[in-house]
Amino acid sequence: MNKALYYFNLARLSLFQISFGIIYAILTDTLNRVMTIELGIAAFIVGGLIGIRELMAFLGVKIWAGNLSDKTHWFGYRRTPFVLGGLLLSAVSFALIAPVAFKMQERFWASLLQLVVIFTVFGIGYHASLTTYYALIADYAGEKNLSKVAAVSWCLMVLTGIFTAVAMSNYLKDFTNEKLATAMTMASLVALAIGFLTIVGVERRGELAEAKRDESLTFWQSLQLINASPITKAFAFYIFISIFADFGHELIMEPFGADVLGLTVSETTKFRQYLGSAQLLFMLLTGFFINRVGVKNAVIAGNTIATFGFLTLIAAGLWQNAQTLYGGLVTIGVGLGMCTIGNIVFMISMHAGRSGLYLGLWGTAQSVAMFSGDVGMGALRDAMIHAFPPIVAYGLLFALVILAFTISSLMAPRFSIEKFEEESRVSLEKMLAVAGD
Repeated sequence: MNKALYYFNLARLSLFQISFGIIYAILTDTLNRVMTIELGIAAFIVGGLIGIRELMAFLGVKIWAGNLSDKTHWFGYRRTPFVLGGLLLSAVSFALIAPVAFKMQERFWASLLQLVVIFTVFGIGYHASLTTYYALIADYAGEKNLSKVAAVSWCLMVLTGIFTAVAMSNYLKDFTNEKLATAMTMASLVALAIGFLTIVGVERRGELAEAKRDESLTFWQSLQLINASPITKAFAFYIFISIFADFGHELIMEPFGADVLGLTVSETTKFRQYLGSAQLLFMLLTGFFINRVGVKNAVIAGNTIATFGFLTLIAAGLWQNAQTLYGGLVTIGVGLGMCTIGNIVFMISMHAGRSGLYLGLWGTAQSVAMFSGDVGMGALRDAMIHAFPPIVAYGLLFALVILAFTISSLMAPRFSIEKFEEESRVSLEKMLAVAGD
């Protein structure tokens, strides 16, 4: 392939995350806040609805989509149909959320059932798209450029979140339900356009033939292969605890600003600007220097810095000091920038030649962690806010996040890509030998 075309396609591939960055920022920040505070819906219900996205991964959507994209094709393409088809499902369903949510005060149960269906479709599309997108990165980028593409991709997603937050903050200063619904519809259309422009033409048609060098596995054989490998299961748990640490705070951060410091919608929407700016910078720096620093060192350093940031948030609540709060958000952003890229590169590198299957598994662990964060943290927030003063309730929630960072740091040194690949190879040979008898 022409070298210039190769790097052009790498750049396009990195831009795809902008699509989900737009959607994700509105979903976890603005819509979460509006449903919880303005509409008065219990945080447990809001977290549960948003968490359906991750429940779909728990039910096997990521492993199914990843494994299917390893061994099948649509018109000669393995990854592209899943990436773009999933994005289409996500964008269309995302645009339907707000109009239905606004009807919950009039027709609660009927609207809730509709939202369950909408979020289910959204979750299927979301996971099918992103799992095969990461597999496409692993296929196309090569080991030398893997960390750079991952870093730029995630940086663009965070940057998109910041710009989206700024735009939503300005647009919703005079908040109305209609304005939010319009913003979400426009966001869906923009996400679709960007997604198609960045993915079409990256994957070479007919790459399925090259993939046939590996033995094709059924869905059940894939599950057996996973179960036969202790390192695989341990690394899946590591991804779970690390991602819970990285993202478990998201749905409680803006309610924290409202409950503890009395901030408005416009003010709490700006949280992402402080946290996200620092996160963006250190994601980019980590991605370009991680080969010198080391993946595990980046993860442990990031975990430590983020822990200090959450302790600062607790102090800000105790002192009722907004400046301390913003300092804590920046510190958390620095730590998350380092450990997030470290974990993403670690995860994409651990594929043993079957990027769809293993990235589906790691993505499933990631999604279960985010589902636990969405539903679990929402439920704990609802319970604790009635049992304790707000600062105590949120302090305990942040302490749980700090514990997850600590466990992640203790586990990271245990893993080796070489040992994982060897164990995966041996497990596959044993399984195929049994199947052949």
